[in-house]
Amino acid sequence: MIRLVEREQDQRRLLALCEKTAFGCKIASWATAYGFDKSFACFWLDTEADVVFCLADGVMLLSGTVLDGSSLRVFFRAVGAREVFCAVRNAEALGLPKAVSGDVLRHPLAHGEAPPMPLFPVNIREIYALLEENSMVEEFEPFYLDLSHKLRHQAALALSVPGRDGLRACAVVSSITQRGAILSALAVEESSRRQGLGSALVKKAESYFPGKTMYVYREKNKHKEFYRGLGYTKTDTWVHAKL
Repeated sequence: MIRLVEREQDQRRLLALCEKTAFGCKIASWATAYGFDKSFACFWLDTEADVVFCLADGVMLLSGTVLDGSSLRVFFRAVGAREVFCAVRNAEALGLPKAVSGDVLRHPLAHGEAPPMPLFPVNIREIYALLEENSMVEEFEPFYLDLSHKLRHQAALALSVPGRDGLRACAVVSSITQRGAILSALAVEESSRRQGLGSALVKKAESYFPGKTMYVYREKNKHKEFYRGLGYTKTDTWVHAKL
């Protein structure tokens, strides 16, 4: 049975289930950063299959293994989902059309002592400008509002390397849970590439999360050798499809 997550007991169960996958890490980060009572993000729990769902900005995220794809498609449409972000096995169970996909990478980090998180604020406009230059973001306002909120609540990490006319490089960890974190953006200004800035930023970001698993949603055919050299291995395939 699928039910809306409202009770504290269900909230704890959802967060515990989310620690098992990269998709769950993304869902749990929404819940911990914003809470379960916001209208722009709704959470459900399938109590029989241990599948968790989060609907945000029309995109349905899910973690777990889907058992009945046809009934879920009806549910998704009923709650207003327009797109789905999930593992490839779930996309197949849901009968989703051909879509954008890529690899889910993971890197278990060694245990140790974490340094204090950097103090907010950082220059989010400069980070956005570099990511936009690399075609990695869309509209500024939602990006700014989400990242600034998460940074204030230490639910995200943003690192940058300043240059003369803007940033030379930046990295953003946009999802953080008890056991995982997601490196969601890494960009280096064109004239500063092949100087080790990207690798150095990844390693610096990792240093803040000892004992956790760092995840990356790698785009298809992009940066495969780069992440392999940093110790990342494929754990799943992500799919982003329209209903």
